[in-house]
Amino acid sequence: MANHEWMYNGWSRGQSPSHEWIENTNNFLDRAFSMLSLTENDTIKCPCALCRNYVRHKRFDVEIHLCKNGFRDDYRIWTSHGERHVEVGSDESSCEADHMDDMLADLGGYHAPTIDEGPTASARSFYRMVASADEPVHENTTHSSLSAIAWLLALKSQYNMSVAHFEANLELISELLPPESKIPKDFYQSKKLLEGLGMPYVKIDVCYNNCMLYYKGNENKEKCDVCGTSRYEEGRNRVPRKVLRYLPIKDRLQRLYAHEKTAKMMQSHKQSRSGMMKHPCDGKAWQQFDIDFPEFGDDPRNVRLAVATDGFTPFSMNAAPYSCWPIFVTPLNLPPGVIMKSEYIFLALVVPGLC
Repeated sequence: MANHEWMYNGWSRGQSPSHEWIENTNNFLDRAFSMLSLTENDTIKCPCALCRNYVRHKRFDVEIHLCKNGFRDDYRIWTSHGERHVEVGSDESSCEADHMDDMLADLGGYHAPTIDEGPTASARSFYRMVASADEPVHENTTHSSLSAIAWLLALKSQYNMSVAHFEANLELISELLPPESKIPKDFYQSKKLLEGLGMPYVKIDVCYNNCMLYYKGNENKEKCDVCGTSRYEEGRNRVPRKVLRYLPIKDRLQRLYAHEKTAKMMQSHKQSRSGMMKHPCDGKAWQQFDIDFPEFGDDPRNVRLAVATDGFTPFSMNAAPYSCWPIFVTPLNLPPGVIMKSEYIFLALVVPGLC
């Protein structure tokens, strides 16, 4: 394996790189771009200290990033640029072990900052998450901080743990690990670590009788415009009587175009028409919509959505007169065998209501 120490010897932040560093960097870029396949759109994974091989850029952008930020730490084996060997215990092997690198690479294009601007808030969260994916919990494990917390939070959801239960488990795990281990100490820090996934939800107060939302112009109202019912419970604390949970779907739809495979699937409906009813695009309603709105129909990237809802009672009918109405959204652009897969059905709203 070639000696790549020049990557860290000829560059310093705020100073001009050496001529040797510039020459070797150009040779590196010549090599990396010469290995591109036809499907990679003249972009490579940017190995700068900011992008860290999780964001793809064209050559000019990569050059600017490397001159501005230098190479990522300890990238002496170019595993993302054609070199196959991965040493056991390196940060690359730990990413392979927990499969977090694929997820972060998919998200990278969505969160990438421009060259001239600093990272946005979402990009800063993403790069914080990237750093935790490269950081092992301790030196004797292949689990990164990100993979460990993702696993623990998945267990919390699967077994319906309370926050107190989750933090008690974290406390025990922290005591069992070496003192220098890198793992969050509480639930707040754990959620902060995964903030870069960009899966927020919005709580919107609702009229107790479902007449109106206290949203966009109505945020400061304390009574319903329709029935006059109070927004809050009686008492000093301003506790809303009913709350709607909204999970924005725009970011999740954009992510479908951040990955090459799903981006192609989202446009497959233009090529799938066969004259037989195999997909919603074969139906008269879809085709009439294309006639009525030709500009929308001409671009296969425009998203068509299906919405479904049904109420259920989380408790027995005798226990409490309460129901919950989840609203699901799924993109109809996807191929017939993919539309109804659970990973492409998005929960958009959770509506509380009486039975």
